[in-house]
Amino acid sequence: MIGSQGFEVGRFNSPVGVDFLSNGRVIVADRSNHRVQSCDDEGNCQRVGGIDPPFGFTRRLSGVFDYPFGIEVDSRDRFIVADEDNHWVQSCDTNNSCIFAGESTGLRVEPSQSLAQFAFPDDVAVDNMDWVYVADTGNNRIQLFDAELNFRDIFGRNGSAVGEFNQPQGISVDQQGRIVIADTGNNRIQICQDMDGDCFAFGGLGSGEGQFNAPTGVEVDQLGRIWVADTGNHRIQVCNETGACVAFGDFGVGQGQFDSPSDVAVSQSGRVAVVDTNNHRIQFFSTGAFQINAGLNDAWFNPSTDGQGFFITVFPDLGLVLLAWFTYDTELPADGVEAILGDPGHRWLTAVGQIDGNQAVLDIEIASGGIFDTSSEIQRSLDGTITLTFEHCNSGTVDYSIPSINRQGSVPIVRVARDNVALCETLAGQ
Repeated sequence: MIGSQGFEVGRFNSPVGVDFLSNGRVIVADRSNHRVQSCDDEGNCQRVGGIDPPFGFTRRLSGVFDYPFGIEVDSRDRFIVADEDNHWVQSCDTNNSCIFAGESTGLRVEPSQSLAQFAFPDDVAVDNMDWVYVADTGNNRIQLFDAELNFRDIFGRNGSAVGEFNQPQGISVDQQGRIVIADTGNNRIQICQDMDGDCFAFGGLGSGEGQFNAPTGVEVDQLGRIWVADTGNHRIQVCNETGACVAFGDFGVGQGQFDSPSDVAVSQSGRVAVVDTNNHRIQFFSTGAFQINAGLNDAWFNPSTDGQGFFITVFPDLGLVLLAWFTYDTELPADGVEAILGDPGHRWLTAVGQIDGNQAVLDIEIASGGIFDTSSEIQRSLDGTITLTFEHCNSGTVDYSIPSINRQGSVPIVRVARDNVALCETLAGQ
């Protein structure tokens, strides 16, 4: 937990938006201080956008904000800000070099219903191409811009039917490219397949699980779970797309309690940051589900056999994991024939694939024919899949299917080296 009320760097005044940078720091829309701060887990912060107090606004300037609301980080570590009372969106690097969507004359303007302009925009989200989706709150619609903030598309209008909105304040994009929206005034979550407005909804006004009271922030994690800042109920709900939800938190000032939480972010390693707005702080939690992370980068082996070795390398920024498996062929050398490294008795399998929570499904590449310290030709071929699964930092499972040799099965793995256990436990929040 970091922060308290104040003007100094490291303090907040009604913060409302949060996301994670690639280095693990959080970036916070410090709304009533009209700035953006970047902070580590210990509360060491720096201002990366906005101006120092006293505040005063007569012109709209690059990197200067008037009640910034939602914030999102793209793949380039640019932070995109829904600059609510300036009625525009800014996409900035940490040197305050920004590009804009919306009216950009530098003069303060009134809210606008025109395309590519806004009325009190409250949140932004990015997809896997860094295209930017904007919750154009005052206009009850969603607008889409490319990575350079050129206008692309729009849908939505005021109403309570599916595909209509009432003051939408939160937006996220899942791994399927679907748009998930906190339809705040309608006290529900809408999931839209695309910008054509093909949507479905769950929720309604109430305090039971799966019901909401002015939901504001929304985030979809790597497992497809929808995290909702249920602001008026002073709690966080974690839901699936059918509206089955589990809630945590209640009203208060203690750890794990909230006063009008307004946003939630989930890092790739499964770390959760909640903006506890009226307590003027950020609280951190674990997802409770293990996430594959760089702390698994070690040598592993199957304890029931000799010589079944595995090397695992995780690339968090790419969302990839590489596994190298030193194993044996399906037939032993003939009696009395000594196996030589590279002969049929030995083979490396390498596999690479995408991380999905605590699992990664990897495509196998078999390399064979090489002899140690020679220039002999090595043959490579794709052949089957490996599913790598972890429930915690110290053991996992390799499920494999290799069609060419008609082999499939499951083997446990444990660490040979333990150099990165502490790192793994920190990243996993264990």
